[in-house]
Amino acid sequence: MELSVLDVLTRIPLFEEIKNDEASMKILSGVFTTRTYHQGETIIKEGDVGSEMFIVATGAVEIQKRTRAGDSYTVVKLLASYNIFFGEMALIDDDKRSATVTATEDSEFLVVDKKAFLKLGNDYPHIGLPITRAISKILAGRLRKTTEDMLTIFDALVSEIQN
Repeated sequence: MELSVLDVLTRIPLFEEIKNDEASMKILSGVFTTRTYHQGETIIKEGDVGSEMFIVATGAVEIQKRTRAGDSYTVVKLLASYNIFFGEMALIDDDKRSATVTATEDSEFLVVDKKAFLKLGNDYPHIGLPITRAISKILAGRLRKTTEDMLTIFDALVSEIQN
């Protein structure tokens, strides 16, 4: 199957704001490379420093985290048909990966590294800014969810102590 980079990119929510701008999408598609991983291969390892974002073009992945005790658990399994991506924080910061991602079947990915993403934003701010805004919205949503989860845990602990 011949992978159409443009077809994949237009389905990804990060590019919603520019997806109808053919010229911008063509420029954007030029910063991505394709990469294949086979079933069982690790794409990202929790704790490693990374500089790439991945879009699942075909196939499926499993995202796993480690507990503080070192046990691994599956957070979610994702299919290409979900129009998903991961590793976007690596385009923004230089911190360690927050999860391990493994291919659960032979899969193909569109990959962009931080250097190419930053160059895109510098050379074409009308493309980079909407993508950066979309990433910021995702991160803000995750922060709000984390805060809500922390308050739920805090309330449960207070309730447990009071009883």
